[in-house]
Amino acid sequence: MKHYEELTGGEGRRVFYRAERFNAKTLMNSISPVIDVDDKSFDLFDISMSGISFVSPQNFSWLEDMNKDVPLKLKLGSTEIFAGNGKIRRIEPHESQHKVAIELTKGFLDIQKILDQHDDLALQQAVTVGLTDESHLVPAEYKEAISDAVYMLRSIRKVLDKVEKDLNRDDSRRDERIKDIILACETKALARWKEISRKCLAITESRGNDEATIEATKRYTELVLTPELMAGASWNRAYTKPLGYPGDYQVMNFAYNLNLEGDTAYAKFCHRLGTSTGEFIATRMTMTKQTIANLSTKAAAKGKTRFKVASLGCGPAQEVANYLKTSKLPLSMEFTLIDQDHDALSYAYNSTYPQVARLDGMASVKCLHATFLEFLATGKLFRKLEKQDLIYAVGLADYLGKKRATKLVNDLYSNLSPGGTLLIGCMRTSEESLEWQVEYVCDWTLVHRNEEEMLELARDIDAEATREVAVDTTGHCHLLIIGKPE
Repeated sequence: MKHYEELTGGEGRRVFYRAERFNAKTLMNSISPVIDVDDKSFDLFDISMSGISFVSPQNFSWLEDMNKDVPLKLKLGSTEIFAGNGKIRRIEPHESQHKVAIELTKGFLDIQKILDQHDDLALQQAVTVGLTDESHLVPAEYKEAISDAVYMLRSIRKVLDKVEKDLNRDDSRRDERIKDIILACETKALARWKEISRKCLAITESRGNDEATIEATKRYTELVLTPELMAGASWNRAYTKPLGYPGDYQVMNFAYNLNLEGDTAYAKFCHRLGTSTGEFIATRMTMTKQTIANLSTKAAAKGKTRFKVASLGCGPAQEVANYLKTSKLPLSMEFTLIDQDHDALSYAYNSTYPQVARLDGMASVKCLHATFLEFLATGKLFRKLEKQDLIYAVGLADYLGKKRATKLVNDLYSNLSPGGTLLIGCMRTSEESLEWQVEYVCDWTLVHRNEEEMLELARDIDAEATREVAVDTTGHCHLLIIGKPE
């Protein structure tokens, strides 16, 4: 406990007390609050008892209104929750816009009351939306396909439940027999699952950009089919996203390890169906590992003594751990692993360091913890590093539109050493695409590209650079391979 004389006051400008400010979207995350100023609506940035700030486009000029009393209204959706007056006291840059701060001159903001109103409105909205039946927008042939999938899964559940019940718990081969039955079910079910997936993909693609139909179809899928798969750890984690983002390193580890996770035979079957569907994760990793091995061997043959590799969005970095298990490296290898997830970096470091120690100075691994926004500003991020012989980002462009993905390619290419190689991975557009499964079943949005679109990402690269698109053995993803001239 502190004594009064130990309590320090504010220093500098902080000696002038300001009411505590709260980020509006963090405070009210179900319904985005907006403010009306002079009959124009803007996104609220933060609030306090005595003031608010909002974000305004650069083409709005507020200089003439500085220190003038202006009427304002605060809204949650169409519901007005506050009306008063205020004076514009400060205008400052905010990203590519302006942040405008207003001091209230009439009325005050009762933060707790506003939060209660937000929660009440959000609850009403959730009930209204939740009970709205838009299933009439879902195509009949799609409903039929989903019914087939549910029928298949429930049939398998019934078989596996009976097997578990009938097998003697004292049987020494019980677990082995259950595993054999699960794999037999998975072999038969996988062909049918792929057939249903192709049908659903074709139906959803035929709807084009009809947003109402897309939303209704997606909701129908998540309510009817997704729950049948949630017993499987792989589907469950991909859908619930416990770390706050899709495709986390644990999802990738499921695909690498292929263990039968689950407490019941059906749970293990569902998990296995998920890892079989995500087989491309393992094949993509193997392609990357082989690329590291081939390029490092060629570099050693040319007389190089060091080979520098950087992985952006590295996840568990299984390809690095596997590569370093080789008995002897052709030259000194330096790996830089970059990710936004501290736990992923910890896993990657723990799995690679024992091999680094075994190789006695021939390999090094360092980890950089960076945000997703820093991923996009790769030019600045890579200025902390030397030029690299190989840079790869095999699971990042899936989340970027054309403009950002092209910039990523340009920035990474500029950080290659002469003769260096850049690998960019992306999900592949085809009739066998996993787009329906990840988007509709798992609520996991990924950008899929064809070969032409992959090559288009390198449109601004030096014309003398080599370009190649390599498809993995599953046909679900491909790698854009760019070689920099020496």
